[in-house]
Amino acid sequence: MDFTYCEFPSTVSIDTFMAYFNLTDVKLPKVGGKSLDNSQIPNEVQEGQTNQVKSLRHLVLDSIVDNWSELPWYKHLGRREDRNYLLSHLDTQLPLQLLSSHIREDFFWQRCYEQRWKSAPLQSRGVERPWINIYMERHVQEFIENMPTGDYEQEGNVQATLDICAAYINQLDISFLQPAPPTTDANDHIPLDYLLSNLPDLRQLRLSYCTKTAGCNYQMGCNQLTARDILLLSKGLSQCHELRQFCMHNTKLMPYQLRFLAHSLDKGCHHLTEMSLLHCAVGDAGIRSFLETCGRESFSTLTVLDLTNNKITEEGAYILSRTLRHVPLQRLVLRLNPIQSDGAAAIFHTLQLMPIKELDLGTCGISETITKLFMMLICQHNTLLDIDISNNSLGEDFGKHLMKIITCNKVLEKLDLRNTGLSLEMRRKFQELLIKNVERKKHEALKQKQRDKFKAMMQL
Repeated sequence: MDFTYCEFPSTVSIDTFMAYFNLTDVKLPKVGGKSLDNSQIPNEVQEGQTNQVKSLRHLVLDSIVDNWSELPWYKHLGRREDRNYLLSHLDTQLPLQLLSSHIREDFFWQRCYEQRWKSAPLQSRGVERPWINIYMERHVQEFIENMPTGDYEQEGNVQATLDICAAYINQLDISFLQPAPPTTDANDHIPLDYLLSNLPDLRQLRLSYCTKTAGCNYQMGCNQLTARDILLLSKGLSQCHELRQFCMHNTKLMPYQLRFLAHSLDKGCHHLTEMSLLHCAVGDAGIRSFLETCGRESFSTLTVLDLTNNKITEEGAYILSRTLRHVPLQRLVLRLNPIQSDGAAAIFHTLQLMPIKELDLGTCGISETITKLFMMLICQHNTLLDIDISNNSLGEDFGKHLMKIITCNKVLEKLDLRNTGLSLEMRRKFQELLIKNVERKKHEALKQKQRDKFKAMMQL
């Protein structure tokens, strides 16, 4: 088949093309490198391509590509093949504003991303996002992370970047910020209030004020969140009305800072479903300050709370348990917090009033004294699907008591008991019992589906 004068669509992958055509039986254009790289084309086919003369069509399209910055023709090209050719040969280093205002095609923006960063981002299966959004989010991330504090110009470089990218930003992951120069008295980072306030579609924010490459600018306190930083961050968050997921990690938070953070998230982010404060050294005082700022109806949409490694003891767990009963949590993570058995007991009492599905109390210093309350939780709770109590000193007696009552629970699917003093054989038996729960649920779901199908047929 002769493809000399036809570029097959950019949406067709090389694997799909090779499934229908044998490369030795097709005639490819010399300029068709966008679709097939030379390493996959036999030598005899490559030799045939090098002897071909460019067609008039290709010469015209090459001229459009070379002069695209002065004459950005794309929608003017009526044929899909001509557009494919343009997308595969257009320079990805052209001004971002020019490219984004004329081109939305996924193929082109994926090409831009891979040429600039070499590695593709991880995407959730079944939730594919437009590549122009992925590119713009990475561009804004680098812009924020690499900006020295002295180069911040709200009406200059910041506004110019927002004009181009703001409409495409749904997720933002800022893993570090540049420290202030040692010549300044304060350790303030770049202000984030204006940036966050002008991202109207921001739904996920992951943020850290830590410094990874301090270099000559290192000074004591450059990794800490200052009073100015938290005020400006809170001001920006209060305008993120579409925010669903907020995560701050590896940033020490003082009690007074948590008051500002709680107020801005509660009053500004009305759709917040996930909140994570990871490795932030919040402590019991921080938990108290955060919750004192909240009312009875605060965070009424929150379903995930992750407080991993925050130096929370049994006192903080007790304070937390009194508030959680008013929140529709489905997942609670208190991993790496020394809440001990007393703190776990307070949490267990609260869980009876919550629709929780996942609970993580790994490495929390829990001992065998929690045995009775844990057995009550297993017997009485009817929504818990996943429990992680690994790396706690529970002992063999805990396992024996659990073995007697585990069959009472027909809902639980996962139970992590690693490094708890239970033998491997006992943990294997628990695993087998939980697998039966999963299989039973699948069977019941299948039967319900068949009943619904039968009812639908009867109605016809």
